[in-house]
Formats: sequence, C-alpha cells, structure tokens
Amino acid sequence: MLRLLREQLLRVSTHGGGSSAALETSCLWSIRGNPLLKSISHSSESIPTDPTSSSLTISYLTTSCGLPPESALRTSKWFTLKNPQNADLVLDFLRNHGFDQTHIVKAMRRPQLLELHPESNLKPKMDFLTRYGFSDSQLVNILSRYPRFLSSSLDNQIAPHIEFLESLIETKEDVIASINRSTYLLRPFYQKRLASNVSTLRDLGVSVSKLIIRHPRALCVAAPTRFREVVVAVHGMGFDPSTLEFVEAVQAMVRLGKSSWDGKVEVYNSLGWSKDEFLDAFRRKPACMMISEKKIRRGFEFFVKDLGWKPSSISKYPVFLCYNFEKRVIPRCSVLQVLLSKGLIKKDIIWYSALKASEERFLERFVTKYKEEAPELMQAYQGMA
Repeated sequence: MLRLLREQLLRVSTHGGGSSAALETSCLWSIRGNPLLKSISHSSESIPTDPTSSSLTISYLTTSCGLPPESALRTSKWFTLKNPQNADLVLDFLRNHGFDQTHIVKAMRRPQLLELHPESNLKPKMDFLTRYGFSDSQLVNILSRYPRFLSSSLDNQIAPHIEFLESLIETKEDVIASINRSTYLLRPFYQKRLASNVSTLRDLGVSVSKLIIRHPRALCVAAPTRFREVVVAVHGMGFDPSTLEFVEAVQAMVRLGKSSWDGKVEVYNSLGWSKDEFLDAFRRKPACMMISEKKIRRGFEFFVKDLGWKPSSISKYPVFLCYNFEKRVIPRCSVLQVLLSKGLIKKDIIWYSALKASEERFLERFVTKYKEEAPELMQAYQGMA
C-alpha cells in the first residue's frame, strides 16, 4: 500500500506540473480518501515520535509507578507523559487514599490518570464516593480494578449512575457491596445491557435487587436477547421468581452459554440421571451446573462406586457434588463409615446433615462424641486411617 502511495506521488510530481502546495493538497487527498492509508496515518500519529518523550514515559512508569519494563514499553506506544510533576501529585494522592504499589500498577492500565489534577479533578470524585459510604479499602479495590471510573465525569456519569443503581437495589450498603463484587456495574458498555436486562426482570416479576446484589456480572454481560431467553427458560423449569434459587439458576445459565449448558446436561445424563432427575437436582442446587465435568464425574464415582448409592439418590442432594471432596466429603464419609462399622450410628443416618454441618458441629457430633468408643476417628477424619 505504501508503494502505491509512492507511485501516486511520483505521478503527481512528474505529470501534474503543479506547485508544492498543489502537490501537498494532492497528497493529503490521497491519504484522507483511502480508509487504509487514513488508518495508517492516524495510528502513526498516536505513537510518540520523540524518543526523549518516550524514554521519559518509560522511565517514569517503571521507577515511579512500578510497571515492569515490558509493560511500560507497551504503554509508551500510546501514552506520552507530559507533566511528571503533576503525575507525582497524582501518585501521592492515590497513596494517601490507601493505594499501595500493587494497586498503582493495576491503576496504570489507565495511565491517563497521571494527567488529572488531584485537587480539582480527583478529590471531588473521591469525596463524593466517600460521603456515599465507600470505605478507603473498598475504593482501592474498586478503582484499582477499574481505574477508568476516576476519569469519568462526576456530574454527568458517576453521580447519576450511582443514583440509578440505588433505585434498583434500594440501600446504599447493597449498592456498595454489589459494585465491590463486580465493577462491570460501572462500565458504560455494560450499563446499557444492565438497564435492558433489568427491564426484562421487571416484566416477568423477578426480584431485580437479589440478582444484582448476588450476581451483578450476570446482569451486565448477557446480551438482552440471550438474557430474556434464559429468564423465560428458568421460569419454564418451574422456579419461583421470588426465590434465591431462581436468581442462581439465571446466573448459571448466563455464565455457561448454550453449548456449555448442553454439554453439562449430557454429562449428567451419561452418568445415570433422567431428564426429570436432572431438573429436580438443578432446581434444588443450580450451582451443580457450575462445577467442572471432571468434578461431576469424580462425585459420581465416589458416591456410586465407593459408597454404593444410586445415581437417583445423588439427584436429591446435588449440593454434595459442589463440596470439596478432598477436604470435606471424603474425610467426613470416612468417619461415618467407621461409626457405621462399629454400630455406633444407624444406617439411616441423614448424610445431608453430616456433610452440610459446620466443621465444629461435625467434629462435636461425630468425632468428639465417640472418642472413647472409637479413638481412631480423628485419624480417619485427617486422612491417616
């Protein structure tokens, strides 16, 4: 393409017989009229041509901001530091608000922050967020993950959007917790999806606040058409829209996508669950669809082959598949098997209560209680039996 441009310039200079001004006008028209050349021209302008400026930017990003040299080099190709003195003030401002070196490195994904004036630009925004109720530690967590938020307009973007979220969630504490859980709530692109998906939930009578508080990302990342399909599908499975299980089911289907969802369903079918048993399990514990295929197979192998359960029995307690097998399921089942073998508990023991109990409660009820009759229980629990 550059060769074609060179040939065109030669034709203009050789045959055009015009002045240098005419030649310049012709060259500019050639660039502006060609989309590819126009792109090349613009991208060239965005890369610093002054080696001194580039060197200063790289040096500042590495020595003052803590970026690795390779990251500083990449950043310097599209960002040029113009005022190191102001940048020093910005870094001091961030450090005074709790940013450590790790947070500053993350914040430099948006190096334009170094160009903002601390007193007239950054301070009003931080003051607003602090007055709203965000703690310094929460602000550090949120802004280091999404530093672009500090570049937004306080009056036109930050304040109105916080107010919009409060209209959905109702309490400031939950607004703060939701944003702290996912900065997707603050990003302009996802704000549009959020508004559309909220409208879908309201149309179907689903609790908006529950989904935003627990799974804010699910509301933001799903395209509106896909989100409506998911909500309608979950409703059709028999979930009550007012329950937390409905919310969990929606976020599971959103995060998985259709192909991954179908793949997980096939895994459960191949391990012995009927369609009705799968739906029953999913209604009881939607998170059973969020675990890996490897963990699903490991669970069935343990409960069916090692403990002799029927696959249909697992569908009544799908939460068992979600537990940590090495740290929770296997040690507790080892204790229960010892107790069963000694006749200290009945065979119809409620496994659900034993596996669900807190560690303190489990030890009290099934280990400490029988330490005289079965001193080996603690060894079984610790995996040393």
